Amino acid sequence: MEVDTIQKPALAVEPPDENFDPDVTPETGEQYLQKVMYERGKCPVVVVAAKPQSLRHNQKALSGLAAIPTDEVKNVAHRALMPTREWESMQNQKFSELRDTITAYRGSAQYEENLQRTHVFLNFDDRKHLHEYCANNLPYVSILLSIPQRNLETLLEYLHEWLQDSDQTSVDAAEAGQLQDEPSDPELCDAIGSTMTPSTRQQHHRGDGGYRRDWIPQWIYAILACLIKPLEPYIHSVLRDIAKSCIALRNELRLEDEEKVLPLNLLISIISKHFDQSDLSDNIV
Repeated sequence: MEVDTIQKPALAVEPPDENFDPDVTPETGEQYLQKVMYERGKCPVVVVAAKPQSLRHNQKALSGLAAIPTDEVKNVAHRALMPTREWESMQNQKFSELRDTITAYRGSAQYEENLQRTHVFLNFDDRKHLHEYCANNLPYVSILLSIPQRNLETLLEYLHEWLQDSDQTSVDAAEAGQLQDEPSDPELCDAIGSTMTPSTRQQHHRGDGGYRRDWIPQWIYAILACLIKPLEPYIHSVLRDIAKSCIALRNELRLEDEEKVLPLNLLISIISKHFDQSDLSDNIV
């Protein structure tokens, strides 16, 4: 078949001449095609999108359910507030062991038995309900493992929002250490904070009607330990935003706030190491 035959127009329509009036409503198929040809000739060959107006420094945008900073976070905290390479290595090793323990527990007969006995109603469409529950309860593994992954991801977004809206997170060194020391025996794997003393549990809710903020990193840590990989791309984005928020909160701390920085450093380290956000790490290998 000859090239001329292939390139022959299916409909032979004369292009619009100088007397063509684009404002006249086409009455025939030929007139309609001529108007299309006319409008196509008016279109630029290259179209450049207009540059969006720069956002204010403190403006927030919504990503999923979580409000995140639109600007890049710079690490300007004092070096004394940043973790050492050895500390990060130890915490990441503990976190890896915890995830391995939970993974093995998921495949055990006891997990199925506990799943049948776990009945906690959590309304994931009610932020106030979730906020009150998390602020007043420890992140029990038996509870978290009974929650579908999608709902855990939703809760993670809520926790990120609450982390940003909270006053400076306050966790003492003892609580931070307890947060990391999860029992290795699946039969004892009752809660991420199971080693907390009764007095610590009572302090979870302040007497003045407000909430302490130490429960937020506890719940984030617990959910990270229970998430099943691979994750959806937007969850990686949420985790990245959590790490960036922790960096921003750490930037506001003073040298005497060394104890308060522990949970922030812990979350930054774990997210950067275990969830592919290595550029946010304090000690990039």
